[in-house]
Amino acid sequence: MEHLASDVKNIKDSLSRMCKYILGKSIDGDKANEVQDLKDIGKAAWKFILAIYESHWNSLVVNETNMSFRNKVKLKFSPQVSRP
Repeated sequence: MEHLASDVKNIKDSLSRMCKYILGKSIDGDKANEVQDLKDIGKAAWKFILAIYESHWNSLVVNETNMSFRNKVKLKFSPQVSRP
């Protein structure tokens, strides 16, 4: 617990830098599968998300309305039905 706050800040900062990098790059869909390391990014991303759930960090509050990480993911990936 001694270094948890600084470790969490470093994780958050690293994730933010990764997002910025990814958003700044485009991938030619015809050539993407030729880059070997790109094939493992999906696997690494899912392992990260699984680690959040297995360590129960998914219950942490992620916004000003006290929504948990779990509920935010659920909301983002659940189909939204609009009614006429």
